[in-house]
Amino acid sequence: MKKLINMTVFNHDMDRFENQDALKDFYKSRGLDGLELQVLWNERLPEKIPQEDVVGVHLRMFPCWMDLWRNDEEALLKEFDQPENWETYYEGRDKSCILNRLEKELETAQALNAEYVVFHVSDCRFTETYHNVFHYSDEAVIDASCEVINTLLDGENYTFKFLVENLWWPGLTLTRPEMTERLLRGIHTDKKGIMFDTGHLLHTNLELRTEKEGIDYINKMLDAHGALCDSIYGMHLQQSLTGAYVQSIVQNPPDLKESFWDRFWQCSEHIFKIDAHLPFTHPEVKALIQRVSPEYLTLELVSADSAEHGQKLDQQLLALK
Repeated sequence: MKKLINMTVFNHDMDRFENQDALKDFYKSRGLDGLELQVLWNERLPEKIPQEDVVGVHLRMFPCWMDLWRNDEEALLKEFDQPENWETYYEGRDKSCILNRLEKELETAQALNAEYVVFHVSDCRFTETYHNVFHYSDEAVIDASCEVINTLLDGENYTFKFLVENLWWPGLTLTRPEMTERLLRGIHTDKKGIMFDTGHLLHTNLELRTEKEGIDYINKMLDAHGALCDSIYGMHLQQSLTGAYVQSIVQNPPDLKESFWDRFWQCSEHIFKIDAHLPFTHPEVKALIQRVSPEYLTLELVSADSAEHGQKLDQQLLALK
């Protein structure tokens, strides 16, 4: 099992390290093997990235993309106010921009000899993030995701595994085994599997309050999946027990800002409050990892700076001893 940290090429992460050696020492000194890296499709990799240590590449899928994929201009106008806003957000006006950026990121992953890529199978309009009532079903998001994935991969000879990640919005949630099977059956490539995010699964049960309750719930969902668990190749380890916060927001949602970009930042802040990406430190976490037995374990934590990141990593690693 390779143990990794999450990293992006954004300045927020890159500015934390003086040079490549400093970044490499940050994870190597903790006994970790390398990076799961989020890249930018239209920019070169920063020199600070030790390319030989990039084990996985996290593809940057849009949280809200189904309306563009279906060319539903009425829905896009309702969400984005005007075409110029979705052209800026998606870096294009039609679904080709989704494929273009993903193609570039897959090419980057191949050039890096990455062992896997990660793809979110989910969709949620920004205006839906507060009330948990969604326009698209799991089935619709899964079927459209298969269209995207197969368009990208059919006829290609990529060497990496293509791993689909669960979220708590419509799509792959890992709460409905029949939907997990539908997704895996719908993807053509044999190099497919699941990237299991523990924190994202916790968000599907708003009644959870403790890490122990979270562990029990995760095991229950794994039990329900049975042999499908054999398709879990990677694991994003983190916890975010924010069900009480979400329940309070659903009961009393705020007024949405009038303009799209104001709404975008309002909803983005709300999402970060839900998905906190904290260390999962309950004593039974080690047994959970042993049960899943992933090839790749990414300690996926959110932090403000390298000091906080290091502190959270040390806290998580201590729990895994």
